[in-house]
Amino acid sequence: MRSTSTRPVRTLGLAAFALLAGNLGGVASGQTVLADGPTGDRAECVEDASAARPRPGTTGYERNELTAGQVSAMQRDLRVRLADRRERLGQSSAKALANEVSVPVVFHVVHASDGTGNIPDATVNAQIAEMNQDFAGGESTAAADTAFSFALAGTQRHQNDNWFNNVDDPAVERAMKSSTRSGGAGTLNIWSTNTDYLGFATFPSWYADDPSMDGVVIQWGSVPGGSISNYNQGKTATHEVGHWLGLYHTFQGGCTDPGDYVTDTPAQRSSSTGCPAGRDSCKGKRSAGLDPIHNYMDYSYDSCYDQFTGGQSQRMDEHWLVYRA
Repeated sequence: MRSTSTRPVRTLGLAAFALLAGNLGGVASGQTVLADGPTGDRAECVEDASAARPRPGTTGYERNELTAGQVSAMQRDLRVRLADRRERLGQSSAKALANEVSVPVVFHVVHASDGTGNIPDATVNAQIAEMNQDFAGGESTAAADTAFSFALAGTQRHQNDNWFNNVDDPAVERAMKSSTRSGGAGTLNIWSTNTDYLGFATFPSWYADDPSMDGVVIQWGSVPGGSISNYNQGKTATHEVGHWLGLYHTFQGGCTDPGDYVTDTPAQRSSSTGCPAGRDSCKGKRSAGLDPIHNYMDYSYDSCYDQFTGGQSQRMDEHWLVYRA
């Protein structure tokens, strides 16, 4: 997630999380969490499991922070469900189960009454094409192919000034999503709006508790050829779909194990900005290696992004099998 906003982030307590897990805007009364944006350093102990990407210029508030306990609980649920699935099907490999998955996409173009945000069909198609290129490994020799491709199942256009400009309000987000979302757990719904973030998304395990909130919201200026400099190649959607398929940020947990729960992404103390070649923010710590600044799950410029890892591909397979297949 990325943000230009400086308002306090609202977080879910453990009890509220069980009831409102699908609502990215769920509020635990009176709670606020401060986190950094793409330019700041964070302490190793800070958990960042929010499924979002802030916009450039942020001063540091995340929209949705999960506690370490919530992240751990999500991981335990995944492991239990995956073990059960494998035992029942007599399979030991999630990759063998996933095969190639074509994900239907319903793209919601939300726009203002004056036409602002009403991106054309050609741009919607370009966004889907960018996602397909990125999840197929793109042009990077270091990138892993994933099992996922995306097929546009339909484009819906919604003229609504409130939805377009105020989607960061939890009540507005819920009204928009609950009245427009299409399909089941395996259908990706994307809403392009004037969010204060580059984008935000729900995690797979949240679907069962609140299916009407499932999906990805992106800033309409982040689409291919959009208006947000350095973030207008359509890779915000790729980042958010990574969350929708179960990935955390590469800097999840800072330098502390288990980090992002992916062993082949080197530990990273904090998010990147720009494309800081040679950065090594966890030198001597877990998973030695340079920060994964080219990974789609960091906060780098779009031009810097070019890869998912094999471990991330496996994690997305597992989440698909357990929660979305």
